[in-house]
Amino acid sequence: MKKRKVMAILLTAACISSLCGGLTVRADGKQKLTITYRPVTTQQGDTYEEYINKTYENWDKKDDVELVLNKIESTDSDYLTKIQLLMQDDSQCGDLVYEDTFQLTSDAAAGYLANLDDYLADYDAWNDGKSYVEATKAATYYDGSYYGIPSCTDSRGLVVNTEVLEEAGLGADWQPASWDELLDGCRQIKEKCEDVIPFWMILGKANGEAASMNGYEMILYGTEDGNDSLYDTKEEKWVVNSDSIKDANQFVATLFDEELTGEYSEMLDTGSDGYACDYLRQGKLGIYLVGSWFPANYQEGGSYEWADYADVLKFIPMPTESGDGTITMSGGWAWSVPAKSENQELAFEFLTEMMKPENYYTYITSESNLPTIDMSEYPDVLSKPFMETAESFLGNALFRPKSEVYSSVSTYIAQMSEDAATSMDAEGAMNTYKDNVISVVGEENTIEH
Repeated sequence: MKKRKVMAILLTAACISSLCGGLTVRADGKQKLTITYRPVTTQQGDTYEEYINKTYENWDKKDDVELVLNKIESTDSDYLTKIQLLMQDDSQCGDLVYEDTFQLTSDAAAGYLANLDDYLADYDAWNDGKSYVEATKAATYYDGSYYGIPSCTDSRGLVVNTEVLEEAGLGADWQPASWDELLDGCRQIKEKCEDVIPFWMILGKANGEAASMNGYEMILYGTEDGNDSLYDTKEEKWVVNSDSIKDANQFVATLFDEELTGEYSEMLDTGSDGYACDYLRQGKLGIYLVGSWFPANYQEGGSYEWADYADVLKFIPMPTESGDGTITMSGGWAWSVPAKSENQELAFEFLTEMMKPENYYTYITSESNLPTIDMSEYPDVLSKPFMETAESFLGNALFRPKSEVYSSVSTYIAQMSEDAATSMDAEGAMNTYKDNVISVVGEENTIEH
């Protein structure tokens, strides 16, 4: 597809107006461009609105286009459901939609998203080798094509409170090399630090993908099978019975059996991340398995403002089970074009405007995510606390399976983490997971290692 110039279309009829990107031309000749996103609100306001509006004001076609912001204020899971419903409706689909990359594969497979390959072929930043490195492109790749432009990426590891580590006798530079060393460190914190929770990770069905990827998969992918511990890439089948799953379940069970983590009521709550952030700030938590975005909570305007956070906290890599390396997973969010939008070329053009460094700067500096484009002209971006460390983890980043059913399987991964923590032994939690996955993908699409 070649880009066409945006031409003013003059109509004498009444304005044709809807949320859908197609047939959105007003009587005065302006086209309507609708952008759907979930707002992130800080004390300074809606940071995404500021970002989009700045791009619009800098756009040389703004006089020919009316910008419409379709904000969906909801939880993560509700947002995903709502945008899927919108994209199925010709009159509601919009022209750009903000997608969590874990959902992008299933949305592309369902036909909700436009294939962007032809547009990307002419997009210089996509092909210059400086922006959109393979680690970020992978998040939007499915079935041999790309269905979004990644707007941010991330890595995952252990946030540690160095004051707690020192009180426990571990030292501020402590860095566990294996699961055994990590658990031993937790035991030492429990023994030496009164009223301090040694370890925290997000768990449970209520937390959905946050529990699956940010928590459980960071454990599972650190087992001997590594990237194939969840999905066998050679056989293209879901692993439902293995020593890796049992070991990951046992790690979670050990945390609770030995009281090395928080209360069930808080750990499994949808506010689990908030509890952890607050406990770290109060010096009541030693270690939190989480992603590189965590500083946003403590910066000015964050939910848990803490002036000294960068002096007290460290971000260290998560060790593998055996101690033969470290593990991180990467994901992020992306901007995609709905398949039903009839303004796809215009939408893609505006998207590339949004990703120009001078406009993108407004977005990336309001977040604590990692940039996906070359921001070398803005050295303050990566000089923010922990950004350089988080980016260094990406060298060995692993990704979620590129399967259209991943989002469904993820629900049962989160459930398995809860089962392992609360009510079942490691093997029992795995067996329930096996039955659940078979019910979604069919037994013929599963394998035992």
